[in-house]
Amino acid sequence: MNLIIVPLLILKISLVSSIVFSVPHQLASLFKMEEQLVDRLNMATEFYKSKTLDLYLQTCEPRFKQLPAFSDLEQVDESEYLSKVLVDLVGNPIHVYSLMDRLVMQLPVVRKELEEHLGNDNITESIRTLVEEIEMPEEMDFEGVTQALARIQFAYRLDPVQLAGGKIKDTQTEGRLSVKQMMNIAERRLSGAQPMRPAIGKEYALAIEWAEGALTLANEVGDKPMEKVITRFLHKARLEHNNNWNSPVGQRGNYPNEEFFLRRIESSRPLMTSGKELRKEETDFLRNNPENGHLKQGYNIHDFYSLCRGETVIHSHTPRSPMCHLTTKNNPYFFLAPLKLEILSEEPLLHLYHEILTDGEINFMTSRILSKLQAASVQDTSVSNGGGSKVSNERTQSSGWIWDQEDDLLYKLSKKTGKFAEMETTRPEEEMAPGVDWRFVESEAWQMGLYGPGGHYLPHFDAFDINLMPPDVWSTNGLWVGSRIATVMFYLSDLVGGRTAFPKMGLAATPRKGTAVFWYNLLRNGNRDDLSLHGACPTALGIKWVSNKWIREGSQIWKMPCARNDS
Repeated sequence: MNLIIVPLLILKISLVSSIVFSVPHQLASLFKMEEQLVDRLNMATEFYKSKTLDLYLQTCEPRFKQLPAFSDLEQVDESEYLSKVLVDLVGNPIHVYSLMDRLVMQLPVVRKELEEHLGNDNITESIRTLVEEIEMPEEMDFEGVTQALARIQFAYRLDPVQLAGGKIKDTQTEGRLSVKQMMNIAERRLSGAQPMRPAIGKEYALAIEWAEGALTLANEVGDKPMEKVITRFLHKARLEHNNNWNSPVGQRGNYPNEEFFLRRIESSRPLMTSGKELRKEETDFLRNNPENGHLKQGYNIHDFYSLCRGETVIHSHTPRSPMCHLTTKNNPYFFLAPLKLEILSEEPLLHLYHEILTDGEINFMTSRILSKLQAASVQDTSVSNGGGSKVSNERTQSSGWIWDQEDDLLYKLSKKTGKFAEMETTRPEEEMAPGVDWRFVESEAWQMGLYGPGGHYLPHFDAFDINLMPPDVWSTNGLWVGSRIATVMFYLSDLVGGRTAFPKMGLAATPRKGTAVFWYNLLRNGNRDDLSLHGACPTALGIKWVSNKWIREGSQIWKMPCARNDS
């Protein structure tokens, strides 16, 4: 996996209204801080013996097996080391979950014990200084990483026991989950206090899968007390599942899901079925049952997650034969270096441009945005003028904006984007001069997005709802800027998972560093194209950098998409 070199700036980021778990660079700072914390805790063991303290240090061991502490590495500078932290630790959902467990749940107990037994000595004071100098995670962050891990398991149909052993899809890592940590995930999913996405309630099915995995692990390690606890929990969860179960018949696209299995669970011992077995039964049902006309969130969750897994869906717009070729678009700009174009769909148009960005451009963009990253938001439809926003678990990433006027490289990249998209994307050069107010007309500023482990964005439209147009569809001088006619999304990193899935097209684009995907959001008549619905699949392993260039319709009067039969 390619590394993105990260400046030391990440240790000094000031975040406004951020959620720690969704900002990977903040997580990197916490992993780095914990190295110093562990040094202090190891010193404390010389004066104080405690099971709580031993447990904290024990649960740190997998992270140091994955990546030794900076002080233990030779010939590695701090910037390179922090890049490794991002990929090896922050990019691993198991390590991130364990970190949040330690800092949110374990550390307060450890600190209280140390202060009671050692008083205000040098060790306790230095620990206090460490945690006061950094933005520490809170309960909502722990819930966030819990959802992230459960989301990865559900989306990619992973075995919780294998996840607990560090295996993420086909990659074995040093991450580990304990029986109690698995049960924490199960208990939170059963509580229904914070569902993983809108339109669902208690996640009975997920709770059962994780509890059954915890029981398997407890059996393996011979933890008899936990076996009894888990058995009681499973009895309750299975009973609640059966009592509240909704039949999936006529509900394909809604059920089965995180809440319910395909059928009720047989409770008698000889016939009892496991969650893993029930999930396997879903395949035939999803293949043979017609889609339900009423989809709770406006999209088919089964098609969305099937595309995330790289599976084929029935209604795919994929061409009959792969279509990859070199093209200049009849533009002299590309005569010496033709575009590497992959056609994912001809109608509606969905194009993938390979190797469109250089490593230098990527490093510039990612380093430029570091100090501006915040927890990303979605449109708040309760605000009538279309200008509202809110942070939601529908979208878990950090984001920020950079403008063409900030550097000539960005302006040139916007011009190149316009050439291969064959649209207007840049302001006149005279508006690039110092002192000129920054504004967008042809296209928006670059939106930089960074997804951590389990980071996702549920299916949505980039074009605005015609009834909720934001104020910026008109410029300050009364010029019609319009909605987002097209999207160019650049992938700035390699990772596992994280596809961009179009559930109504039946297609998905796979992230590759330096690649860009292009599609239209509007039909020729200006209406929103329903087929442009898309979502970011959960990041399974690694971090996902993207940059969006949203092109506005007002300047594209002679460059509208061709009419389709259904438009």
